[in-house]
Amino acid sequence: MTDTLRTLIFDQSSCRAHLVHLSKAWQQVVNNNDYPRPVQKVLGELVAASTMLSASLKFEGSLIIQIQGDGPIRLLVAECNSRLGLRATVKLAEDAKIPENADFKDLVNATGKGICAIILDPRNRLPGQAPYQGIVPLAGTSVADSLEAYMHSSEQLETRLILNSDHNTAAGLMLQQMPQHGGVVSSKAFDADGWDRLTALINTLQTEEHLSTETDELAKRLFWEEDPDGLAERQAHFECTCSREKVGKMLVTLGQAELDDALSENPTVEIQCDFCNANYSFTRADCNALFTESPDNEGSQDPLPPTLH
Repeated sequence: MTDTLRTLIFDQSSCRAHLVHLSKAWQQVVNNNDYPRPVQKVLGELVAASTMLSASLKFEGSLIIQIQGDGPIRLLVAECNSRLGLRATVKLAEDAKIPENADFKDLVNATGKGICAIILDPRNRLPGQAPYQGIVPLAGTSVADSLEAYMHSSEQLETRLILNSDHNTAAGLMLQQMPQHGGVVSSKAFDADGWDRLTALINTLQTEEHLSTETDELAKRLFWEEDPDGLAERQAHFECTCSREKVGKMLVTLGQAELDDALSENPTVEIQCDFCNANYSFTRADCNALFTESPDNEGSQDPLPPTLH
């Protein structure tokens, strides 16, 4: 079964693991844009990570990971909602040249000024309510290193991430040590060595095995002696939430004067979605209607500046 997310609970060790294996959903992301292979690899790892992190959402809405870079990649975005609908995009520097052997640091943290932000965006935000944003400097030499540092700094959760991707598959495994207080009291004795043992087990995972093995089989291979409790598998899918209405609201924020300037040079304003390549065309009459209809823009307010941890 493809595009699956599997969650395991290691009660005695107070640990949780998420495993994800994306093929069809990831290939839709790949097919929407012709990214160089090193860029594609980094984006696939981010997509796998966003899918696993979104599994813990306690509200209807989305989790968005943004990496702002100072190399050939200016911006990486991976979004996954509470239904496991995912999408992703990359913005490259103008005239960017990507060597075949470029790694994460070369691409986004060439001078050490890259940052990682995670945004939690409830679907039904109240007027004036901004999404939660946390931001930390990029750390280490990979997507996994940077997200592990984020979780340690922002969420105070020990986290081990293994991320791999190629043209066909994006795969991830995330192990987290959960707080031992609160919740249901376990009838099993606490295993103080559990975290170290589980970390050692997942560190045996090789790239080829990770990309070619479905989540159910991989869980059996890695944890067959651990007897974890498994939650129901969930299916991920590609899902872009762009719409003509949302694009119209965005155009209103530009102001009528700027739209008039654009329409003085071209008969229409053309907007293409960065995530799915859908094209939205607005004539002068369409643009005038956006302002005469007095649209309600309360749901599209700008977020507050991110919280720095």
